[in-house]
Amino acid sequence: MNLKLLVTALFFLAGISAAWADQAVESIQQKLKDQGFYYGEINGKKDGDTVAAIRRYQIRNGLAVTGQIDAATQRSLGLTSAPASTPRPRTAATPGPPPPDYSPAPRNSPAPRPPQDAYQDEPADAPRLREPRPEMSGLFDGTPLEAAPLAVQRNTIAGAQLILMRQGFYRSGIDGAFGPGTEFAIRGFQARFGLTPNGRLDTETLAALGLLPGQHRAGFGPPRRRFFQPRVRIGPTGEPIYIPN
Repeated sequence: MNLKLLVTALFFLAGISAAWADQAVESIQQKLKDQGFYYGEINGKKDGDTVAAIRRYQIRNGLAVTGQIDAATQRSLGLTSAPASTPRPRTAATPGPPPPDYSPAPRNSPAPRPPQDAYQDEPADAPRLREPRPEMSGLFDGTPLEAAPLAVQRNTIAGAQLILMRQGFYRSGIDGAFGPGTEFAIRGFQARFGLTPNGRLDTETLAALGLLPGQHRAGFGPPRRRFFQPRVRIGPTGEPIYIPN
């Protein structure tokens, strides 16, 4: 009894295998015939014509020429479908940092100004800024004009500029202000007449310019010795006799 069942099962499996093989061969024959490699009938039999068609197809498509219905040939003919790819699970998006804020920063409001009349009642003893004096730069140090009023010092500078301009040392305006042009002119004058070229209106330079207090007019160089015309009379014998002054 068991032997009969076993034989029956074997015949059943053989029939199923043959039917599956016939269907596979029929599919291959149809594919090869559609592409012009098989010229016979679609009968599901792997005969000589089918094997020859398989070889021609393998040669044309660069496959291993075996004449068999292997996996590479089936894939090339499109008889096996690749397993559907399993979609990858999508991970939840991690929230990133918030976008930067590009809005303009609020401007600081200016400090309120005090009323205009807030400083009108200034105390009498409040310190006041004094106008800078030329002597602060050492221009008149050690001279009688060191402590002179500002107007006197400016007039002295203007007189020096005028004298230096007449002698060709100064070429700017007569403004009574001591600047680089005036200093350069004073240095040139001092070097010309053998004085110390310090660029200041010291006592020697003021005397050479005739600008010391008590001098009535400006000179045009260092003070020179005064020469007197000698007094001469003719003696009895005709020789000159010098009379001392």
